[in-house]
Amino acid sequence: MTDDQKKEALSKHFLRVLAEGHGFKTQDLAQDHGVDMLVWPVSVRETPQGGVRYLDMPYKLEFQLKSTTTTGVIDEADHIKYDLEVKNYNDLIHRRSEPLPLHLVLVVLDAAPPLCINIDADRLGLLGKAYWYLPDAGAAESANKTQVRITIPKTNQLQSEFVRSRFEDLGIEL
Repeated sequence: MTDDQKKEALSKHFLRVLAEGHGFKTQDLAQDHGVDMLVWPVSVRETPQGGVRYLDMPYKLEFQLKSTTTTGVIDEADHIKYDLEVKNYNDLIHRRSEPLPLHLVLVVLDAAPPLCINIDADRLGLLGKAYWYLPDAGAAESANKTQVRITIPKTNQLQSEFVRSRFEDLGIEL
């Protein structure tokens, strides 16, 4: 695998761990067309017979995943800057006004794989940070040829409850 393929695989596993660890379902798309992963909640209801039934909810968040190392971002006091391919940026713009907009998740690894993987007696870890991004509501598509520099607030750093909070912030009651 190339270094880019390794980083992409780690970014998918990272989001999958966050989602599935909190009871959400995930799906990678074979032909992604700008969407790398779907994530959706599962509802739990009691049956008349006293059992429990799990049902997929109809709300699906779509994620575009990117991965880089710390050398691929500009780290400033309260935000980071990243050069995103213009086609990916325009996908985010085009989907921004939807009730469940396309999200970008950027995983910033401390080092290239496998040096970013940490295993010790107490934990299995991926060394780095991850951030989510949505363009501003009034942002327009870019006419740039190759890249657009985006600014991501550090307050958008992914935490354990990231997936649940994104659904809730978008008005989906879980």
